[in-house]
Amino acid sequence: MITKDSKNIIVADDSEFFRVKLSDILTEAGHKVRIVQGGAELIKEIQINPRGIDMILLDLQMPNIDGFGVLEWINNNGFRGKFHILAITGVYETTSVMERLKKLGAEGLMTKAFTPEEIVFRVNKALFPDKAAKPIDPRIPVSFPVDFSIGDVTSTGYLLNISASGMFLHTKKTIFPGTVLHIRFTLPGSDKLLNIKGIVKWCTQMSGEKSLFGGAGIQFTKPSPEDRQMLKEFVEAELKKLGF
Repeated sequence: MITKDSKNIIVADDSEFFRVKLSDILTEAGHKVRIVQGGAELIKEIQINPRGIDMILLDLQMPNIDGFGVLEWINNNGFRGKFHILAITGVYETTSVMERLKKLGAEGLMTKAFTPEEIVFRVNKALFPDKAAKPIDPRIPVSFPVDFSIGDVTSTGYLLNISASGMFLHTKKTIFPGTVLHIRFTLPGSDKLLNIKGIVKWCTQMSGEKSLFGGAGIQFTKPSPEDRQMLKEFVEAELKKLGF
């Protein structure tokens, strides 16, 4: 979730709320983020230092020069393929504009209903294609509550991603590597309560500080074949929804 390979990302959006939200999410995920308020300002940034840009998150609905106009300018001025571009929309249906965006060089389209997990998932998948290519055990971004017990103490946290063999547990508690947990949760769309044992393999925080992505990476230990199959089918279905 949190990368040590920091990239330079520009967020272009005329909404201060979404500029700040995206900047906070990506900064905490380990990236260096600059923000601009519109298409004209973004074009100036590209002209100044195109090599200093790894990715642009581009709002399609901006005054004066909108996202489509920026993409056309990028194509007409020799900058196509110089950096990754993910488009963001609060209005358009993804199916109605995706073909046009692909022709203009954008690599994907997200709605503004994104969760922090979804934005980091999409950004890192585009920035690090070698790491994302054909994973043996793919993880997908999720956000739903999970109960977990350490000994006789039960707490509630949130899943931020999950695979058939493990998950990332978001919690303010510090859980050290090697800790054994009993985890209980229900997958969206299912009424079966999964009760799985897991072990902490790594932890992002050692002092319980507040963080968007604070928590622990959990490896499931011997889930039942039925539970593993259910997890696998859930992950595969979610990947299709995400377009992967």
